[in-house]
Amino acid sequence: MPPSAPSGRSEVRLGGRKIVTLAELVAVRQSLRSEGKVVVQCHGCFDIVHPGHIRYLRFARDQGDCLIVTISGDRVVGKGHDRPYVSEQLRAENLAALEFVDWVCIDESAWAGPVLEAVRPDVYVKGKEYEKSRDPRFAQERDLVEAQGGRVILSSGEVVFSSTEIIGRFRDRFAFDSDRVGAFWRRHGLEKTQLEALVRRFSGVPLLVLGDPVVDRYVDCDVISVAAESPVLNAQELSEESFVGAAGLIAKQCATFGARTTLLTALADSVEAADFREALTEAGVEVSSVEDKGRPVYVKTRFLSDGQKVFKVNRGRYAPLSSIASRELEGELRRLAASHGAVIASDFGYGLFSASLVEAVSALPAAGTPYYVDVSQENAASLLRFKGAACATPTEAELRVAFADHESGLSNLASRFYSLTAARRLTITLGKRGAVVFSPPTSEGDRLASDYLPAYVTRAVDAVGAGDVFLATTALADLAGGTQAQGLFLAMMVAGLHVERLGNEPVDLAALLESLSRLGEVG
Repeated sequence: MPPSAPSGRSEVRLGGRKIVTLAELVAVRQSLRSEGKVVVQCHGCFDIVHPGHIRYLRFARDQGDCLIVTISGDRVVGKGHDRPYVSEQLRAENLAALEFVDWVCIDESAWAGPVLEAVRPDVYVKGKEYEKSRDPRFAQERDLVEAQGGRVILSSGEVVFSSTEIIGRFRDRFAFDSDRVGAFWRRHGLEKTQLEALVRRFSGVPLLVLGDPVVDRYVDCDVISVAAESPVLNAQELSEESFVGAAGLIAKQCATFGARTTLLTALADSVEAADFREALTEAGVEVSSVEDKGRPVYVKTRFLSDGQKVFKVNRGRYAPLSSIASRELEGELRRLAASHGAVIASDFGYGLFSASLVEAVSALPAAGTPYYVDVSQENAASLLRFKGAACATPTEAELRVAFADHESGLSNLASRFYSLTAARRLTITLGKRGAVVFSPPTSEGDRLASDYLPAYVTRAVDAVGAGDVFLATTALADLAGGTQAQGLFLAMMVAGLHVERLGNEPVDLAALLESLSRLGEVG
């Protein structure tokens, strides 16, 4: 039994601690009740503690003898995919540091009802903004407190600050990402040795990649002047380098990590097609292709000066497969899928993925082969055509293009995505902000559970291909027996290593293992 709470404003402790478990808090509450103390409770997120919070909590403390503050745990804060911005432990520590707060408890319930029922406060204080609230959960909270003999009071004054607004304005100046990564590790029990062992299990994983032949060409130039004949840049070409991109990069990344990888595509008989095939073969990728004379390799040329991209020129066109090539490709897909652990479908919207090929891909899970999918926003390929994917990894922009919706929240889009595609997982990549995984709903009407991880980037140089290596690592981690959290962390690390270099080369296995070895005690 914890010690009795002496009178006074800030002397209540449990072994010198203010932050307690719910079970400890219930025991403390019983002791306080036996002493006739008036217990006040506040509940919320308290993401960035600001003057409005201080005012509200000080008011609450004045309503009784002891102030208990319960905060929503990281898993249940419903303020957006990347909230709370500050982890639950730091939020609890911030509140415990206030002299007029006596006890702090992290609550894992989706709403305040269960913790209110456990604590049974004499006074429950909410902000004045709830005065005209029609939120049904607040109505339930009020009824629950009053049914237990307590009172609900709305704090005097107005809260003129907002955590959401503060974070929105100053997000880039805050440095909480490392703490959020640590919270992610603690939440999922990640360990460096487990991640290293998982990466080594990538070797030999059989994986089939399906997509368009794309080449990324980099031309380095020396900008001399503005040309005399017209106001255009006058540049001298210094060097050029070409990389396989899109599906080719996915396949090459998988092979670089040791996977037994096959690329299935459509190629015309051309010098560029031969070079494309040779580059992949040298990387250990087996290339299986159907011939279609109307489909050249799609080349994206980026011109650079002093390492900075100046402009980009694309050579290629939307070219749907002929009916003969389409049937051959679908037959090859079914044949090869049977001998591979999974398929990665990379649709860049150049015409390879006909309606019948999308149907063939969507039928893979029923035949026992899971598939992973990504699309390119550039040509507005529709992610929503693919059904039953093990995981889809669009960017936020690609998901919004798919729904033609640039206003709804990500959770809303994710919910609609699941209802239309019956996918098993949706991971939305957010560029330099990181990525968020939305898990499918367990029952109709449930709010989607989400898990957010900040980006693993120290110095971003070239973002081309980041989504491709992210998808490759996600699939490999799954097939090698990793957990969702392990796969997300590794995929984020690989994408971060990839963007630190200019050019579209895959991340070397040794580089990944070295980065893992350098990890400190993240958790």
